Amino acid sequence: ILTISYMGVIFYLSSLGGSDLPTLPENFDKVIHMFLYLILAFLLSLSLNKSGIKRYVFLLAFLISIFYGASDEFHQSFVPDRDVSLYDLLADAFGAFLGSYFASLIRLRKI
Repeated sequence: ILTISYMGVIFYLSSLGGSDLPTLPENFDKVIHMFLYLILAFLLSLSLNKSGIKRYVFLLAFLISIFYGASDEFHQSFVPDRDVSLYDLLADAFGAFLGSYFASLIRLRKI
């Protein structure tokens, strides 16, 4: 439930028009994208593991997060003053990788 709710928060944030968002320093939005998708992949990893999936958790969480990021970028193409950005998607992917990695370290008890 927490993971799905978090995905809803990301969807809500991406639904805000560009004029509704605070002005940020140039490219700081990439840090925000990375952080949001780090958390998403981490939560997905925990959810997948909790559901009984033990194999390929890292890969599944990573790929699901990237797919969600791509669908989010597509969604933003319909939001006023927002656009699709490959760099945003790359930041999402980097965050997803880190989130999956940290979750796998915890799962394997290396942290």
